[in-house]
Amino acid sequence: MKMTVLGPIVALVIGGAAGFIAGKNTAPEPEEKDATTTDIRSIRRSGGGSGSTSGGGSARSVRVKSASEALALPGQNSRLQALMDYYANLDPSQFEEEAAKLEDLPWSERIMVGYLLFSRWGEEDPTEALAYTKTMGFAGMFVSGTVMQSWASKDPQGAAQYYQDNPGEFRMSGMMGGRGRGGGASTAGVIATEWARQDSAGALTWAQSLEGRDQRDAIRNVFSESAKSDPSEAAAMLGTVTDPEAKKEAQNSVAREWGKQNWEDAQTWIASLPADDQAGASSQALRGLAETDPEKAAGNISMVPEGEARDDVMESIARQWGRDDPAAAASWVMANGSENAQKESIERVMPSWVQQDSAAAMAFINEQPEGGLRDSAASSYVFSNQGGDIQQNLSLAETIGDDRTRSRTIGMTVGGWMRQDKEAATNYLETTESISQESKDRIQNWSSGGRGRGRGRGR
Repeated sequence: MKMTVLGPIVALVIGGAAGFIAGKNTAPEPEEKDATTTDIRSIRRSGGGSGSTSGGGSARSVRVKSASEALALPGQNSRLQALMDYYANLDPSQFEEEAAKLEDLPWSERIMVGYLLFSRWGEEDPTEALAYTKTMGFAGMFVSGTVMQSWASKDPQGAAQYYQDNPGEFRMSGMMGGRGRGGGASTAGVIATEWARQDSAGALTWAQSLEGRDQRDAIRNVFSESAKSDPSEAAAMLGTVTDPEAKKEAQNSVAREWGKQNWEDAQTWIASLPADDQAGASSQALRGLAETDPEKAAGNISMVPEGEARDDVMESIARQWGRDDPAAAASWVMANGSENAQKESIERVMPSWVQQDSAAAMAFINEQPEGGLRDSAASSYVFSNQGGDIQQNLSLAETIGDDRTRSRTIGMTVGGWMRQDKEAATNYLETTESISQESKDRIQNWSSGGRGRGRGRGR
């Protein structure tokens, strides 16, 4: 399976597990059993599937004897809770035996269960956990980051020292999480984040002892984390950063957090920065503001000079605003954005618009002249309307001017149709003149399972 496909899948699986874990601080002792603790047999006998208590809506704690038993429970939250409780009650000497069982799980379950297991192992015996990840091949590259995060959450100095003593073990860490516009997921950055939650000054001292990309990732993450609790204090620490590039990234991290928390104070601070830094900081502050008040952020877009930076900010604002009022977000984009901003932003607005008012979304598309904007809007509409009318989706997809976008959009729609009505979908594919024969062959091959099929249950 290619990394481009694995990335989103892993992010979703791990993100769901991590979000659930975030609200849990401790697990009950084995002998404790209260109103929210239940034996797995009673769950199955009662046919309960919600995995929630009637009062608070939290997942029930179910006693299980193995990870596979936990995965057989009804309800994903119940499975996660049961797995956490199961691993919390294991002796560290049992972790290796549990890790070996991951090989029998499908890939998505292996990532989810591995995240929970190695999170616990990383807290209890991180060096042994890391040693085991080296025997896991490709999957080990994912869970090694989990081990380091768990280690750093309890002992950031120890995790930092191990990282610096064994840099070769984490050479692939950037690939596992990416270093795109959303920030870095390097091991140095992860350690710095956890350290900053406990001691921002100590974390910054360590971060500045690093070099190159590690230093910039770590410094940025220290300031991003520190600014969440006190942006003015984080801003005051910027004077200790000597590397110009690292300082600019850290500055932008503070701006984003400050813009989210207090736009007026953020503006005052940004005005005190060197003139060359103000546009970048304003862009980030607007991104932060868009998370809490996208309409207000839209009203301040003129603070960012025209160009790629403004286009990116507009896309971010449109995505956030579109969740609440897609029609207003679209109108704003069309009135203020460049051609590129309009194309990218409408693509982000369309999913919410389709769900809230598909007729209005379709009317908007029909009002647009042929070109890149209409193609992006139409493709996004079809991708967002997979539960809707297939014939309507195909008719819209056929009007897309760009050959590659049209083929991809039709292919995705026909692929889903194949699972519902293979005969009708095949007939359409054979008779349509909207895509090339090469595209037809590729869609047919993909739909029949000729592409993307793993060579083993765990791959």
